[in-house]
Amino acid sequence: MSPARRGPLLLLLGVVTCLLGLAAALAPVDAEDPVVTWPRAGQAPESTVLPLAPYRPLEFSATVPCAAAAALGEGDVLRTMPAAQENPVTAPGFVASVSGGTLTLRTGDRVLATAPAASGCVFEVTSADGGTVVTRDGAVLAERLDVAPPQVAELATDVTGPAAAGLAVTLYTDARYASSPSPLKVALLVAHLLALAATLAVAVRTWTGTRRVFDAPVRPGVADLVVLVVSCAWAVLGPLNIDDSWYALMARQGAETGTIGNAIYQFDVTEAPFTTSQYLLQWWGSLVGWGLGPLRVVPVVLGLLTWVLLRYTLAALAGRVGVRPGVVAALAVAHLAWFLPYGISLRPEPAGTAAAAGVLLLVAAACRTGAVGLLAPAVVVAVVGMTTAPTALVAAVPLLLALPLVWWHLVHARWATRLATVAVAFAAASAVVPLGLADQSLADVRESVAVHRWYYFQYQWYSEFVHYANLLGPDDQGTWGRRLPVLLTVAVLALGAVRLATRRGTGGPLGRALGFALAATALGLVAVAVSPTKWVNHFGAVAAPATLLLGIALARGPLPRHAPLRLVAVGTAVLGVVAAVVYAGPNLWRPFSDWGQPFGNHSVLAAPINQQVLAPHLGPLYLRSPLLWLLVAAAALWWAGRRGRTPRPDRAVLRVATAGGVALMLVVFGVAPVQQAPGASVASMNLAMLTGDGCGLADALAVTVPDEATSPPPPPSAPPRLTGVMREGPPPDRPSIPGPVWHTEDAGTGTLDAGWFAVPAGTTRLLLPLTGDLRSDQSVRIDTGAGAVTVDLPGEKLGDWRDVAVDLPGPADRVRLVVDDRTDGPDTWLAVGAPLPARELPARAVLGDAPVFADQASAVLWPCQDQIAVRHGIAQAPQWRLRTGDNLEGATESTAFFAANGGTLAGIDRTATFDELPSRLDPPAGRAMFAPAHVERVRYEHPTDGYDLTVGTQRRWGWERLPTLATRDYTGRDFLG
Repeated sequence: MSPARRGPLLLLLGVVTCLLGLAAALAPVDAEDPVVTWPRAGQAPESTVLPLAPYRPLEFSATVPCAAAAALGEGDVLRTMPAAQENPVTAPGFVASVSGGTLTLRTGDRVLATAPAASGCVFEVTSADGGTVVTRDGAVLAERLDVAPPQVAELATDVTGPAAAGLAVTLYTDARYASSPSPLKVALLVAHLLALAATLAVAVRTWTGTRRVFDAPVRPGVADLVVLVVSCAWAVLGPLNIDDSWYALMARQGAETGTIGNAIYQFDVTEAPFTTSQYLLQWWGSLVGWGLGPLRVVPVVLGLLTWVLLRYTLAALAGRVGVRPGVVAALAVAHLAWFLPYGISLRPEPAGTAAAAGVLLLVAAACRTGAVGLLAPAVVVAVVGMTTAPTALVAAVPLLLALPLVWWHLVHARWATRLATVAVAFAAASAVVPLGLADQSLADVRESVAVHRWYYFQYQWYSEFVHYANLLGPDDQGTWGRRLPVLLTVAVLALGAVRLATRRGTGGPLGRALGFALAATALGLVAVAVSPTKWVNHFGAVAAPATLLLGIALARGPLPRHAPLRLVAVGTAVLGVVAAVVYAGPNLWRPFSDWGQPFGNHSVLAAPINQQVLAPHLGPLYLRSPLLWLLVAAAALWWAGRRGRTPRPDRAVLRVATAGGVALMLVVFGVAPVQQAPGASVASMNLAMLTGDGCGLADALAVTVPDEATSPPPPPSAPPRLTGVMREGPPPDRPSIPGPVWHTEDAGTGTLDAGWFAVPAGTTRLLLPLTGDLRSDQSVRIDTGAGAVTVDLPGEKLGDWRDVAVDLPGPADRVRLVVDDRTDGPDTWLAVGAPLPARELPARAVLGDAPVFADQASAVLWPCQDQIAVRHGIAQAPQWRLRTGDNLEGATESTAFFAANGGTLAGIDRTATFDELPSRLDPPAGRAMFAPAHVERVRYEHPTDGYDLTVGTQRRWGWERLPTLATRDYTGRDFLG
């Protein structure tokens, strides 16, 4: 068939593909319809923890017998939120309570009904999106359209025995995103993919070019081997990104539930349509496990794919010059400069970068050959990239460079071909449907976007300076390694713009390739600017065109070969200043990757010290010194003079800064595990995981646990002696713990002599429970027959109980607890429990197979633990909480438990307390460092399984939208986006 006759066929295929894509987007999904019934069948009502996520059920109904209220007298017949956690705005729960002989039914502060607490009647409360209805013995008593279903973290009752008969709750949890395509949608998706494949095949064969793509073959060489070896080594040595665990948790939960949700906050709403990279990670993690080392195979493969695609792109742009060994070596240095700090991440950027490199290659090939048909698969690849993350809009910007070719094609074509071109473009863009909407409805994705905008602060495009301000900051985002590729690329971009403006050095193969890379990089930085957030990690999205630009500049020089002397001087000065700013950044690579790092004491993080002490240096010579880069330029001038060549100080500074940074990264991270030995490091844990016999921190940590034979602790041998404001029992705002407990009140001083406790003969270590606002003028002492030891207090205000390890001066068979609280002021108090004999065990033995929550900064270093998930609209209850250390506690500990942001474990936080056990690295660290991790036992107010769960399914069309979560009435959170 001739190209002219294929026009109508392409038009038909394009239209059919678009229609099938639209139909698939609107086709129904089969979503979970979980129903919770309480009490369990055949059992009496007993209080249970029920942490819904999202917090409100879609439907809620409660049966409250008046007989239960009459038998109780005073208290709560039914409660869905702990009294201490209930808030009428942020946490409105349902309560049926009895006081003064009156039964009151309310949600939050909205009273639904009141009645005498007398037997003989039954109240029914039903809540859904349309409001709340209260009936008494079948007759409507109240109808409140403004009262939504209550938030639910527990189903609790004070009623016991036969009087509780008839008390019941039925609720439908909100599991809207736990969906899969219906048979109709599957059929439409398959038909759409077949039509899309046919459209692409015909387009490529119809709109062909007139030239070859490559003038010379692209053969493997030394540079390729170096990239391969360094990339594989970097899977072991490279720094852990603070978001790696977050994305691994989403993929891991998706492997269990079938849905890629946020897993940490924003109610676990779907990440669709930005899920392509997580599905890739989910597939691989399901095969090899969820440790950092095995999962890093994905970004390594994506990085190598990016490298191959960029090599072919340069060959397509520059012909035979693009495959010369020197040019390829320059590209390899540029690639590693970007890959080492940004490309090893489990975040979506590596996948988006690979897609962007694929688009660059297809666009370069199309522009070189005139083959417009190659732009159709280029659009599909761009869509693949864009479905990884919002910042991956960078993958689509190279298509703008092909607009002149498309315009020429349209101008010289017939109307049938013009219409076919538009149809093919839309058909290729419809690839977003199978990638982003395969198992979610269009309405659910719209709701997800609304939730993200409501609960997450988003920067506008005109706040792009925040991106660079973070990059230049003194903390982890401003590390010199992360500054290196970004700032050098921006400098090259500025100097390249001067080159284009002066029309110097724009000819020749590399000159034309430089112009292409300049335009693609500039557009890429604009695309990153319009993304909703400004974290430094997002700069990795522009790595593909930026690598191409930086590589060409390294090979050819950032300035024209015969540039005027004044331009060379200015360009060299600019690059020297940029290099100095790069290496002024601190050598901070938290979490965990700082362990064993050189350049200063990494357990000191005050901002001025970051810049002054942790910046790279060789003895007293700091690489941030502008004098050093002036010497590099002078050495280049001297060398050029000796060889009789044109001076290129600008290229010398750029090459030394870039290649030196790559070499320094490899040295720093190669030395770190050696200096950390024999203690654990990220590299040693990765190596153990890759060999299949490593459990990360579970192997590296030793945890002090109470001796089970003496738990709970026995009472002291004699009554304790208390003075001042010392009281017996737990403080009012803390839960009780096993064994005797004492506390001081806010104002005044007090002492405690708890007497002697018998412990097993030979005891050398104790656990002492502590909480309160612990100050330096409080003293806690343990006496033994062999001497006394003063307990080191944490020196901070503790939110929960913390077990402090106490090493005795010698073996003991009895110990005495003595407390002296000399603080006298508001909010100055402490509480202490009876000491318990303890022993130290490996964390793996302590945790066993119990369900845990490892947080979003450390989960990939706990690969062997049974990580909880949000399933059927309910957050699984962990027995242990594993929090990151490394001085990042404040940045990570509350995120999943912060209700105002839709934290998925807010219901757990409302019904549980967390008791930390002492832990340490075993063997100890080789260099100074912060606490590595926190191991906390989770204690619940009620049992966690006192209900029945039945999971059905319901079919929803793509346009059917359920009640929104993006409203102030849901959690009290105002609009942030």
